Amino acid sequence: MKNIRITFILIFIAIAFPVIMLLEKSFSHLKTGSQYAYKEHAYLVLQMLNQRIYDDLAIEEQRSYSEYRFIRAVPVIGGEEITLSKLAEYPIRSHYAGIIGYFQLEPDGALKTPVLPDGALESIPVVDRGKREQVRDSIQKILLHLGLKNEGKPRSPNRNPSEGILNRIYSQNLEYNKDKLSERHKNKEDILKFNRRYEQSSQKETFIFDVESAKIKRITDPKIPLEEEENYPPPPEIMEVEIEPFQATFNHQYLVYYRYIWRNNEPFIQGFAVDLATYLGSLVRNEIAFNPQEQTTTLEFGSKTRPFVMFGKREKKSFSILSVPLQYPLGDMLFTMYLTPEGRIPGENMVIWLGFLTFLILGGGLIAVYRLTKSQLALATKRQDFISAVSHELKTPLTAIRMYAEMLQNSWVANDEKRQKYYSLIASETDRLSRLIQNVLNLSKLDRNQWNIQLKKENPKNTLEEFVTTYSKNIEKQGFDLTVTKDVCEYNIPMDKDAVMQILMNLVDNSLKFAKNAEYKMIVLELRVDGNDIFFVVRDYGPGIPGSELTKVFEEFYRVENEMTRKTNGTGIGLSMVKKLCSLTNMRIEIENASPGLRTKIHFPPISI
Repeated sequence: MKNIRITFILIFIAIAFPVIMLLEKSFSHLKTGSQYAYKEHAYLVLQMLNQRIYDDLAIEEQRSYSEYRFIRAVPVIGGEEITLSKLAEYPIRSHYAGIIGYFQLEPDGALKTPVLPDGALESIPVVDRGKREQVRDSIQKILLHLGLKNEGKPRSPNRNPSEGILNRIYSQNLEYNKDKLSERHKNKEDILKFNRRYEQSSQKETFIFDVESAKIKRITDPKIPLEEEENYPPPPEIMEVEIEPFQATFNHQYLVYYRYIWRNNEPFIQGFAVDLATYLGSLVRNEIAFNPQEQTTTLEFGSKTRPFVMFGKREKKSFSILSVPLQYPLGDMLFTMYLTPEGRIPGENMVIWLGFLTFLILGGGLIAVYRLTKSQLALATKRQDFISAVSHELKTPLTAIRMYAEMLQNSWVANDEKRQKYYSLIASETDRLSRLIQNVLNLSKLDRNQWNIQLKKENPKNTLEEFVTTYSKNIEKQGFDLTVTKDVCEYNIPMDKDAVMQILMNLVDNSLKFAKNAEYKMIVLELRVDGNDIFFVVRDYGPGIPGSELTKVFEEFYRVENEMTRKTNGTGIGLSMVKKLCSLTNMRIEIENASPGLRTKIHFPPISI
């Protein structure tokens, strides 16, 4: 056994060494390519960020300039309908996370927001009034802090406004030109020039809006005469609105997107303000699937001089793997990704698990083969012991038979009583020899699954009586008393009668063998009925079995060795065969020490009552 153990250890080392070398080489390649992998990942993150920024802003680019008022005129069949602007709803609804509010700067520099009407505040529910005013005040502070204002300077048109207005409006692609914005060589002026779009203002929109505003004022202020509603100049026949692409300005707290609107050569500024950290956080979480628990990479947004927002933990050991500006209109915002050297290398976990599984499979396989080899050697040893035991068991009755036969043959026994005794001993040893041979044959059948199981409904009481009739003489010949107890049993149970008889015979033989020196030489056979549980009991008054070996006695060729059983002959197949027969016939065996002696129970399958 020791040599086998050493052999398997050497095999394990021989296989494990190249596996370890392969794992070390894999880690080396991972370390070499890790920075390239992180840089590729950083560019992918940047691309996703720019795409999300573009998609979000493209929605805002398509908003009509008129939506930035509290009310707007919507063209319907036969005219226009005055309705509440989408941006006037409160709470403010927007696809932008961290939205603060929308605004418009008039040519005179006045701040207006869609959440407040141009008329009196009394037209707004009291519950929302303070919140809407707070939105306006917050926007005003943000714009003041960022220095964004409308100076109202008109510009000289480079074309005749009345010439080809409709053609220019409807020939323009109203979708945001993604390709032109993605071109790095385009500067800000080029983008604003080539990506502006045009809208046609409703003929009555401005007029109707002013009238509705006056109505709001008149309703809240009765002093205003009704005639003032009719003192408005006639609306222009047509109006062109020129809309430039959104621009952006920001600081460490806020981000403001804004665009210039030119209407009748008058400049308007429209836009919206968002919380910078909240907005960028939504981009990181929703598009990048950033996992802060890994603490491998750190994302940072800021200007060229100072960082604004950071996702992840930046340590002193962290170093930059990518630092580039975002695309227009956030070209002044710097995106930086940092890498921490102690962080996990991409693919490291996979290599670790592959190595672990390799060694697990290798070690487990070798251990399994080792145990199988060990068990086979142990089984071979047991078989060798079995052959020796069987040879001894065969030799003993054959020697007795031969001796008594020679004595009778040579007429060395003159007494008739002794002759009859010798004849009886020869018959007893012959039965013993026959049972031993039959056990060996039965064991061989069981090992080869050749036992022909025939389940027939039999009454356990009749089976027990038949066994007692057949085997009681052998029990009495060996000087044992037999006690039989039977409960009333009216049930016929499917059983293999031959298997049950063989089980009882082996159990009784085992008791006769190991209890021959017991103080009480008695064998007890019982039939018990406990509800739907029907079982046989075989009990002797011998030495019993040590508690530590109760589970081992059913192993093939296993023999209990103690002071009382060491000199007892046996092959170690009796209880093993009983266990196998019980399994084949759906019966259950239970063995326990009875102090003194051993009690064995054979349970039939439960019956349905």
